[in-house]
Amino acid sequence: MTATAGLVVGESVVYLPRFQTKRGERAIDLKQIVYLSALSNYTIFHLNTGEEVMTTLSLSSYALLLETRGFIRVHKSNLLNGHYLGKCRLVRSGELMLPNGKVIEVARRRRSSLKKIAKEKGKE
Repeated sequence: MTATAGLVVGESVVYLPRFQTKRGERAIDLKQIVYLSALSNYTIFHLNTGEEVMTTLSLSSYALLLETRGFIRVHKSNLLNGHYLGKCRLVRSGELMLPNGKVIEVARRRRSSLKKIAKEKGKE
């Protein structure tokens, strides 16, 4: 397990730090996370169930740990679970259409590498 700033990542689960609510710690299976988005100094986890979970850590805190587990930084505000990349498609405007129909922004500099990774994932 790896830990940073109250965040613990195991083999297939991320334990989120305490929220501002009374819920306490919560574990989320990494496979359930479609992508993470930044909202100021907060991070929103977008799950495959449609649920959105807000945490009090910045996206960069999560990126340090999750990029080593297959997550891809597609924009300064978005971190995509590489598991879902094969199910996504790039649209002409340079955005990424997710399997659930949501669209997230992709940085111009990352588009070509993202296309390359998507092709590799499609061959697997």
